Amino acid sequence: MTALTLGVLRETAPGERRVALVPDLVHTVDALGIAVLVERGAGAGALFHDESYAEAGADVVPRAEILRHADLLAGVRVPLLGPSHRFRPGQLLIAMLQPTLIPFQIRQWADQGVTAVGLDLVPDGLGAGHPVDALTSQARVSGYRAVLLAAERTRRCLPPWGSSEATFEPVRALVVGAGPAGLQAVDTACRLGALVHAHELRRRARQDATELGAALLDLPGLRPVDDGAALARTLDSELAELRQGLADSLPRFDIVIAALDPPGRPVPVLLTTKAVQAMRPGSVVVDLAVGSADSPGGNVECAEPDTLTLVGDAVTVIGAGNLPAQVPVTASTAYAHNVTALLRHLKRGGPLTIDLSDPVQAAVVATHHGSVLHEPTKRLLLEATAAAGTP
Repeated sequence: MTALTLGVLRETAPGERRVALVPDLVHTVDALGIAVLVERGAGAGALFHDESYAEAGADVVPRAEILRHADLLAGVRVPLLGPSHRFRPGQLLIAMLQPTLIPFQIRQWADQGVTAVGLDLVPDGLGAGHPVDALTSQARVSGYRAVLLAAERTRRCLPPWGSSEATFEPVRALVVGAGPAGLQAVDTACRLGALVHAHELRRRARQDATELGAALLDLPGLRPVDDGAALARTLDSELAELRQGLADSLPRFDIVIAALDPPGRPVPVLLTTKAVQAMRPGSVVVDLAVGSADSPGGNVECAEPDTLTLVGDAVTVIGAGNLPAQVPVTASTAYAHNVTALLRHLKRGGPLTIDLSDPVQAAVVATHHGSVLHEPTKRLLLEATAAAGTP
């Protein structure tokens, strides 16, 4: 039986330095009975050179050869192949798809017979999906990088500093939202010596934040909730109270990391420009939620993606962009583990199989056998068809 072939594509998005497979994991894919083709220069942005892939057993070839021969295609982001490119029926594409941003392209892939798998589509609470959950692995890198960005911009050292003659208090940091990015921000800030508080309403996430060393910031009138659905209801009904409570608290902190991005709903604006302007001179706010898949805005009213803004008395607002691309070795390695975990899951010791009765596959397979399976994207397409008046 002819072995399957995985093609690793070079990323084409501006500023993207990650790669979908690292040389150290080529042997893992090969052990699954899948040969590896790597596009020339695919790993250069993360300093994984073509020679390293070749030494690991991969064939380094031009993009045209990968698109022509590979059964499976892996990228970090959706490949930009031009309007004239058509995939072969039966090819399987693995990437962080963000399908609701490209519904018509998803429809086109389905029409071409492509099976598209989104490693960013694992829902909260699906424990079996954790190994393939690239959204979480990349969010952790973002949380780490956000704290470093804040530390670079603040005009104070994060840990307690001084001598027997004079001792200065540590920097006080607030992390809003204790999802994967927020929890990594908590951990990083604590390790750097900051005095860290976290605001989070979900009980499990609150516990995780305290175990990492944060104190909880509780706000008047807001009670802990059990899960993401209850959090969404709270955001719908008590957003004004949450904003006011955070506004009252902000002047106590030197660094704020805003990282509340509830899945499947618009990102809530939690920190108004007026509230940020009232922070102490030299404070730093990093918005990790700005520019997410579900909303163009972020947690901070005046934040813009990939933009540094000064407000108030030298308060710096950093709108996070593609932070994992700034740490490409770690981010690529984490993503490559997600890719190899998916391949193991699809093969399960036998031939590679798409089984939509499996909860993990049902969550991450966006197109298969000519159909769009991702429900939010399917709804967008239906709405577009209805608006156009197509029967």
